[in-house]
Amino acid sequence: MDVGGPASKVMLLGSKSRDLAALVAFSAKEEGAAPTVFDLDGSLANCLSGYLDTFDYRSFLNDSFRLEEPGAWHSQLAAAAYTLALDLSSEEEAIINSAMQVVASDGTLLSPVSLHDIVGKVEGFRGFYVDKLSGKIGALRLFDAVQDEDFGRLAQGNVIVDFHGAPYPQAAELSAVLFLAKLLAVSHSGGRTGNLLLITEAHRLFKSSPRLAHSNRLLTHLLDWPVTTVVSSGQQQFLDPLLLRSCPIRICSGDACYSYEGRQQNVLSGFFVLRDLRSNRSQSFVPRRVPTKTADYASGKAGRCPNPGLTRLILEEIDRFPLCTPESVSRYIAPEFLPADVASALSALERQGCLLVEPKDSGSGPKVFAYTLSDRGRRILDELRH
Repeated sequence: MDVGGPASKVMLLGSKSRDLAALVAFSAKEEGAAPTVFDLDGSLANCLSGYLDTFDYRSFLNDSFRLEEPGAWHSQLAAAAYTLALDLSSEEEAIINSAMQVVASDGTLLSPVSLHDIVGKVEGFRGFYVDKLSGKIGALRLFDAVQDEDFGRLAQGNVIVDFHGAPYPQAAELSAVLFLAKLLAVSHSGGRTGNLLLITEAHRLFKSSPRLAHSNRLLTHLLDWPVTTVVSSGQQQFLDPLLLRSCPIRICSGDACYSYEGRQQNVLSGFFVLRDLRSNRSQSFVPRRVPTKTADYASGKAGRCPNPGLTRLILEEIDRFPLCTPESVSRYIAPEFLPADVASALSALERQGCLLVEPKDSGSGPKVFAYTLSDRGRRILDELRH
């Protein structure tokens, strides 16, 4: 872990980059570097979840939408994140920058839903580019948080955020760059940011483009960030040339060595090459194997504050529908509230004796166990309505 020194920018290249990334994360944990891993393809979560706390990316999604102070600074980085993920032009980036300033002044969330409502109302912009940008943002769906973890947990390190479960590739990519913008904003405001950041499948976030379409502000701040950053990619040809030039330390598997700038270099099968472009020195080595150790996702938590509106909604739905089960209540309410919040509220209402679980006739087939409001539950519902 001493390669390159503190705050180095290191790149892992080649078809074996996943194995290298696993070794870097494991070694960082051993050396006390407390890595924070953004795992876009789920490969590290599948083999290292027993060593590092592993979270579904949706656990932090809610907090990634919250503005970090100063809001204007964070909002510009968030605009750069949307620009990268949606591959926006410079005209569209100007519009989304203006929209983000409105978000910062209003204190609203940075979610696609909030942004879509604002884009069409930004002063000074009308016409084709606004309509085009609104369509791109409006197409973003299924950004539903499942828990309400604080970003301070990421800053502590020894954690893997698994983006592999995203419903479609762009959802994973947008979430990852928004997480990165939040980390940089936390660092800017003086918060703890950990010792090492590892990003897999980096070519999906920092893509090579045939033309300079936007300012790439997020990458500029990442490269200037005083934290050791390791990026991994098996598709070197799709990486942003700026990122390639800015990582002087490269660790390559054999296939990447043969394709590196057209050079021919004899590398034995199973060997890797560590190259320092600053001194033009290289060294071959055989990496050790990291034993696979898996575990379930780390347990999450519900929202930060009790929500009377959620309690009232649960009690009203159970009062209205006689065959409400825990699963049906969660499915019905989840689009509006965090599933962890719904589960926590249901458990609290059961403990307080407001809900009873009883067998009921379903009309056809066997009986089902469903909720019934107790007298205490009805009194609480009346109080909440008034």
